[in-house]
Amino acid sequence: MDSDDVTRLYENFPYPSPTADSGPIEDVANGLGFLIQDEDLTGWRVLDVGCGTGHRLLGMALRYPEARFTGVDASAASLVVAREAAQRHGAHNIEYVGGTLPRLSLPRDFDLVVCTGLVHHLPDPEAGIRWLSERLSPNGLLYLWLYHLLGEHDRLLDRELVQLLRPSDPREPGLETVKALGLALSDERYGSHSGTSVASDEVRDVAEADAYLNPIVHAYRFGDVAGLCQGLELEWLAAFSVNNDRGSRFIDLAGFEDDPYLCVQGPELVPPTLRERFAGLDRADQLAAIELVLRPTGFSVAAGRGKALDLCMPALRGNVFATPAQRRPTTPC
Repeated sequence: MDSDDVTRLYENFPYPSPTADSGPIEDVANGLGFLIQDEDLTGWRVLDVGCGTGHRLLGMALRYPEARFTGVDASAASLVVAREAAQRHGAHNIEYVGGTLPRLSLPRDFDLVVCTGLVHHLPDPEAGIRWLSERLSPNGLLYLWLYHLLGEHDRLLDRELVQLLRPSDPREPGLETVKALGLALSDERYGSHSGTSVASDEVRDVAEADAYLNPIVHAYRFGDVAGLCQGLELEWLAAFSVNNDRGSRFIDLAGFEDDPYLCVQGPELVPPTLRERFAGLDRADQLAAIELVLRPTGFSVAAGRGKALDLCMPALRGNVFATPAQRRPTTPC
């Protein structure tokens, strides 16, 4: 399977919504408010890679009208919807570009690169993250959202069964196989529902195609992302959030916040007698403990270089757990 097979899926099922009638999705825009100190992002150049039908990008563009946004996607059908939705909502600060990573050529001067849901569908995720990091300005910030290995275990097993039983002709969408198996993706799978209050059958079909029919799916843990980023021109990597069907929560390892519903700090997840031991772990092991307890379905990280970390909220600065710019150890000949 290659990127063309993934693109073919989204030509049949533009994601996250096949219609421009659907409203903006606000989850990424909301997240940026807890990630970046700048309240309006005036003058920022923001790249959204794998924007699909643009509903999340639209949420960002409307929230931050003083920033300039570029949306990239390989699916022409998805970009048709994205352009129409932007026009309907008067979002004049977005431009769209069609293309596939890592073959696409784009400027390397974006202040913020957002990628929520693309890397884990690439044949070569390392090459994809390298491409993303190369688009950053000298003080650029990278925001990634990925499937989490632990919470997605059951869904990935169901997807594997669908792949075995679906029609052999790759041009056949295969959604009837998903329905015959009685599979359905919960609206709360990745936290609180962020789209319309009641999803149409068409939108549900798209979500289930994305979940069960995608020919390439990877899932990760925090430590895996550190490995994927190793050797890139990124000076730090920090945990940002976790999602599951109980909601979405920001990570706050340094204890800056005091709202347990908004943030997870870690010690509260283990018995009181073990909290001192948790506090003695390094950041990477604290994150491992958190994900083992919560079993997230999705998670996000931020990375950057230059002055990017100074632009972020204090809680994010306390979540740094890796320095990817360190070179990989060489193997003696």
